[in-house]
Amino acid sequence: MTFSIAINLAFRRWSDFTGRSTRGEFWFFTLFQMICALPLFILDAILLSFPPFYPLTTIFWIIMLAPTLSISVRRLHDQNKKWWWLLIWLIPIIGWAAIIKIYANPTTAY
Repeated sequence: MTFSIAINLAFRRWSDFTGRSTRGEFWFFTLFQMICALPLFILDAILLSFPPFYPLTTIFWIIMLAPTLSISVRRLHDQNKKWWWLLIWLIPIIGWAAIIKIYANPTTAY
């Protein structure tokens, strides 16, 4: 899977919470988000300095919320886990490490 195909799939399937997403699709989309968010954050900090509210970054993350949730749920399905495993993010450090490990695991057999 290439970078552009992964981004295209993530945005085309933004409302699809069923099925599976490959490891490459998930991590390329995560990389895309970081590549887009970093310049916006820097721009907010330099030009529109209203801490703690950064308007460009906030708008970007609101727009990315649905695609991020859907690709995360599909990645969990690829690991034969239910959507509620996303709630493990609420546990600091241990939960974060656990969910990243789940996302990094290879595809499970059907």
